[in-house]
Amino acid sequence: MKLVLGVTIAVCVCIAQLEAYRILCVHPSSGRSHVLVGQALLKGLAERGHEVTMVSPYKLSKPVANYREIVVNKVDLDSMTKDFLQKNTGRSPSMMITLFQSQFQSAEMALQDPQFVAIKNEHFDLVIVGFFVADFVLGLGPHFNAPTVVLFSAGLSKLTADFVGNPRAVSTVPSILLGGRGPMSFADRVKNFLVAGIENAVSAASAHFQAAYYERNFPSDRYPPYADVRKNASLVLLNTHFSQTMPRPYLPNMVEVGGLQIKPKPDPLPEDIREWLDGASEHGAVYFCLGSNLKSSDLPPAKLDAILKTFAKLKQRVLLKWESDTIPNAPPNVLSKAWLPQDDVLAHPNVKLFISHGGLGGTSEAKYHGVPVLGIPIFAEQDQNIQALVDEGIAMMLDYKQLDERSFSRAVNIMVREHRYRERAKELSALYRDRPQSAMDLACYWVEYVARHKGAPHLHYPGADMSFLERESLDVIAFLLVATYLTLKALKLVIGFTWRKLFRRSNKKVKHN
Repeated sequence: MKLVLGVTIAVCVCIAQLEAYRILCVHPSSGRSHVLVGQALLKGLAERGHEVTMVSPYKLSKPVANYREIVVNKVDLDSMTKDFLQKNTGRSPSMMITLFQSQFQSAEMALQDPQFVAIKNEHFDLVIVGFFVADFVLGLGPHFNAPTVVLFSAGLSKLTADFVGNPRAVSTVPSILLGGRGPMSFADRVKNFLVAGIENAVSAASAHFQAAYYERNFPSDRYPPYADVRKNASLVLLNTHFSQTMPRPYLPNMVEVGGLQIKPKPDPLPEDIREWLDGASEHGAVYFCLGSNLKSSDLPPAKLDAILKTFAKLKQRVLLKWESDTIPNAPPNVLSKAWLPQDDVLAHPNVKLFISHGGLGGTSEAKYHGVPVLGIPIFAEQDQNIQALVDEGIAMMLDYKQLDERSFSRAVNIMVREHRYRERAKELSALYRDRPQSAMDLACYWVEYVARHKGAPHLHYPGADMSFLERESLDVIAFLLVATYLTLKALKLVIGFTWRKLFRRSNKKVKHN
């Protein structure tokens, strides 16, 4: 019996070794919250026995077996995000241009980092590209002669749809820039159509500017054209879930893995944070965090004063992400930390309210753990993320420009006193968690599937290789219109000719008689 058991274990180990892959992930985003999603996926793959290498600007808090890190430099966004809070520039066109340029530069810095250059001759079975704006990095797939998987920390957009040619369903699904759920009215469809046109223009401009980056790092004499690489990804993983948005058409290789960074079982909290939250059993606790890019310490003095005065009047304890050493005039019920394990904090049963900027990662974690949200959107798609939660009945939204002690205090007190928000949050938490398998298991399955089937070319959608005219059948419509016109024209000539013949013959008969 022992011999059989030993042989069985040995066979299982051999099989596991045969199915283990060498996986490279390059995630050059300046946003730590984006990279966290990639780190979570690679840790999951490493736990399954794969040998993974992560190239990013951020290091794990503790080492993981089978997980190699290459920490590269990035463009610092502190000045830009400070302006978001102090000058309200989060939605200006110039900000978007600056953001795009910074991410192109960060991606190139990663590719040219000596540590990364040193591994460019290694073999990898699969390349994962953590996508945020810069897609010229997709040239790494051809470089390593390996299939490419794209990991995006948000939902479907024009930029991500193009990687596999996924239909965007403009007439039925609101753009990620507009948000909203349910059927669209005619006016909504007009607006969505126009926004889709803007997305097309942004995508074209982005590709135009990145072409030079691609040519520098992947010369045309050795690599396929940039345009071909952009539409030849084997798989796209989206960090969203249909319960967060609305049903929409997806190709088999466009997979939702919303909540990938959320752990089924939270890690133990640091001792001081655990004690702080455990001690809030009577009235609960409020968690305040503006994400990994925005810094609470950059808040203008007037807004910070309004926030702290509100907290001072609460019965609840407050846990606040604060990047400086001390908070001026901080009330005794506020504990601040420069960095907080957000997923683990939101999992604590005493956290009754999450005050957030509305990033998709944080709103997903709040929904998973059933915590109501007071949203203060600052930039990008944060308005849409918070509005979706407001529509679902688990959030309130506060205009950052109008934030003062009166408006902030009113919103906070409504949300901590009215139980309907928390009750509804628990209902949506159950809906968000109800899945046939976890987001991590689903993501790892598809990554392994692509590696196992050498890029899974059978999943490649022919529409990815078509032009806009072909994909929308505009060439067919034009052909049919021309054919119909020519047919009608010919028919008109035949009828006219026949009529004239008959009319002349009839006239001859009349004259003869």
